[in-house]
Amino acid sequence: MNLQMWNTICADARICVSKSLFGLCSKVVFKPTNSEIKAKVLEYSSEDGKRIKHMLESPIEKLATMVGESLLKPALNGSYLVEVGTSQDGAFVAIQLFQFSQLSYVPVTDVMIYEGNDASLVMKLF
Repeated sequence: MNLQMWNTICADARICVSKSLFGLCSKVVFKPTNSEIKAKVLEYSSEDGKRIKHMLESPIEKLATMVGESLLKPALNGSYLVEVGTSQDGAFVAIQLFQFSQLSYVPVTDVMIYEGNDASLVMKLF
């Protein structure tokens, strides 16, 4: 993974990072389910970025309603960027939102980690 939130994910005790191929490749696994974590980076418009920020800052109970109403669409060269790391079994999600400012993306939220049903719910956003 080549993410800004990489160090935070690796520091989590529930995550195992194993290097292979002379240390050039890393496999990241969510230990409780032994499921590999894959990462993706998505860009969004200013409007959708603000909606994502609002959703991520909301209590998980409210998020369920918001996800059903969400029609987020990735954009080319968006002013917001989302880093998402998800386990293949859907039991783990790590997300961090960034906003483009002064020629780079700066964090708007901390790294947010969800597990179990909460992770499955949040994954529906992306």
